[in-house]
Amino acid sequence: PAPADVMWERIDHFLSRVVPVAEEFKVRMACHPQDPGIGDREYRGVARVMGTVEGLKRFVKMHESPYHGLNFCQGTVSEMLEDPGEEIYDVIRYFGERKKIFNVHFRNIKGGRLDFIEVFPDEGDVDMLRAMRTYRDVGYEYMIMPDHVPKIAGPEARRIAFSYCYGYIHAMLQAVRNE
Repeated sequence: PAPADVMWERIDHFLSRVVPVAEEFKVRMACHPQDPGIGDREYRGVARVMGTVEGLKRFVKMHESPYHGLNFCQGTVSEMLEDPGEEIYDVIRYFGERKKIFNVHFRNIKGGRLDFIEVFPDEGDVDMLRAMRTYRDVGYEYMIMPDHVPKIAGPEARRIAFSYCYGYIHAMLQAVRNE
């Protein structure tokens, strides 16, 4: 068992040793949130402290450094929210303004906290163009990539699904750049 206080101690222990090395060698460390984003509940006795936005905020404040941040999985973070279609943009803004987003998993969901399904970018509750604009507005300049993709039928299904997501991302980037 590892309750929340033990998990935070372990994270602190890890970061206290790794962040100075990352700084020395100028390596940006990007931590992925706990997936799925089901809150701070325990799973098999282990607290999921990185399963809430508050947990992610606490994490990035620990051992403050420009080399310590997030692999911002927009889908997973959306899963943490009651109303991702309204709330995700403020979360992107919070971490983006602090330069704590090191790469983005650009994924959408339908639903919200504890009741969601993963969908293609154009099918979910998050306005992906608005999200892309938010990344632009906070000065985010790094990689935006697909994460999981919904399953489809047919030959080369996974590749086709990923291709669709890459094309969607490319179109969003073009649209936002040309505004």
